Amino acid sequence: MEITHRLKLSALALILTASGNPAMPVFAADEAVTLKTSVDRPLLVKEGRGAPVVVKIEVEGCVAPRQERSPLNLAIVLDRSGSMSGAKLEQAKQAAALLVDQLDPEDVLSLVVYESEIQVVVPAARLGERRAEIRRLIERIETGGSTALYGGVEEGSRQLREFLSKERINRVLLLSDGIANVGPSDNRSIADLGNRIAREGMSVTTIGLGSDYNETLMTALAEASDANYYHIADVETLPEVFKKELGELQTIVAREVIIEIRCPEGVRPIRFLGRPGELSSQTERVAFATVSGGQKRELYLECQVEEGAFGKISEIANVVLRHEGSAKDQIAPVVVGYTEDITLAEKTMDRGIRAEAAIFENAVATEEAIALADQGNAAASRAVLDTQITKLKEAQAAAPAPQQAAISRELEGISKAREELESDQLSKEQRKVLSNGAWQTRNSKR
Repeated sequence: MEITHRLKLSALALILTASGNPAMPVFAADEAVTLKTSVDRPLLVKEGRGAPVVVKIEVEGCVAPRQERSPLNLAIVLDRSGSMSGAKLEQAKQAAALLVDQLDPEDVLSLVVYESEIQVVVPAARLGERRAEIRRLIERIETGGSTALYGGVEEGSRQLREFLSKERINRVLLLSDGIANVGPSDNRSIADLGNRIAREGMSVTTIGLGSDYNETLMTALAEASDANYYHIADVETLPEVFKKELGELQTIVAREVIIEIRCPEGVRPIRFLGRPGELSSQTERVAFATVSGGQKRELYLECQVEEGAFGKISEIANVVLRHEGSAKDQIAPVVVGYTEDITLAEKTMDRGIRAEAAIFENAVATEEAIALADQGNAAASRAVLDTQITKLKEAQAAAPAPQQAAISRELEGISKAREELESDQLSKEQRKVLSNGAWQTRNSKR
């Protein structure tokens, strides 16, 4: 029996290496990003056919000694409506001034402010020796009337076009504390604007202050171009957010990153965990606008080996990564094995991936609960959260220590929301906390 067990484990070691468990990088020494794949169940039980497999796909930006970086083309779009008066505007101005101090002379900067009207305070131009002048212009900004958010973003993108180039990182930084109420103001119109901006090679990072802005609009605008979204409850942290955003932009190592997952006949891609919608093709593609040095971007693909192929197909997927400027594609096969030994299959399960998958699934369920609460259906929202609390506790019980801590944070967030919903309402602040957490998970950047 002991000899048989050793043989099984030796065979298993080969399977684990081939399948990427533990995750093995597939890359050339000079690549800007690495590709890793792994699966939650490297051994499938023949008697348990039909259970799905989760494929973890990880793209990581390589950390290298800083070389000449891509120049930036930034447009700060700042809400100066009446609700921004006091500490909010002062902190926003301070953050903008600190950003100016950290730019290089060859970086392009523009500054747009909006309330009822749109004003270009600093037209797009290379920074050069203009730091002191721009700081003075920032200091003079005062609050005004309503919130022409659409027009502000549109003008910001217009300023970017003056120096639009594939050699530059072209990004709008939008900061607002209110709901758009001048010009187009519905979520669809502003999301469409984000999509048009993205198609031109630009992106929009959104920063929401306080509890009165429309987070659905802000997240849609950021997600359209694979940029960032920040929820800022405490204006004192705003300078740190600008610093974090600039740090990411200054260390970008790859752009226009495409991940293509090809499943053979007999393997059905079901869904990307954390991303709404079922899949309908054997080949699926996901695009990341950028990857920065040391940054990890993750995808979790759930797929199923169909009954006729069970036990016959070992390579259940091929993952291909390419990006702008890469010499050749990186390719990582995803391999599984089959066994009749349920104990061995259980022993080889990657419980870390199972826990991470539960967190990504929770992101979509959380957004569903928010939507139900918005519709006034508190009972259905509570039911969704109750189900998630049960699932997360089960995942936590089986998870390794690092994932247990992450699940604890998820449980804390949705449990607070569940308590609030006892009164059939979800507060603005709690809605934003939930929405921000779900968005950060779904658009994983670590």
